[in-house]
Amino acid sequence: MLSMQSQFKYIFVLLLSVWVLSSCDEDRYADWKILNETWLENLKEENKDNPDFVVTESGLCYQIIHMGSNTRPNGGSYVEVSYKGTYLNGKSFDSGVYKRPLLEAIPGWREAIPKITRGGRIILYIPANLGYGDEGSGKIPPYSTLKFDLTLDYVINYY
Repeated sequence: MLSMQSQFKYIFVLLLSVWVLSSCDEDRYADWKILNETWLENLKEENKDNPDFVVTESGLCYQIIHMGSNTRPNGGSYVEVSYKGTYLNGKSFDSGVYKRPLLEAIPGWREAIPKITRGGRIILYIPANLGYGDEGSGKIPPYSTLKFDLTLDYVINYY
């Protein structure tokens, strides 16, 4: 059986190891986080005089390309959205058709999609806190600012 002092050392080393390992992931993406935040701030500065470029209180940036006509989605809507998602360097990470309740989308989409109507098209620049945050998802690294080109193809409002 280990002495009390040996047990304490063992627990201390274990806790220290856990702390070091958990901080490695954050350090691994520190440059990526800064790059993404800087890029988004530069984009805002470049577009500060563009009346079509909107920055919301939450930090979402968007530009409506075509408003669409007809039905506007709300929080209870089922939507069908054609999209292409790219990183800030223009590299595509995903494209396709999203067919689900709007409530299941990332926060940036939930905020932006109701700004257009059926047939509308919008370009989004989504900061990490409105996208996949500090966890990332699949091919999307933590702290990623994402660009989406969306077309709202179909809307069913349940309430």
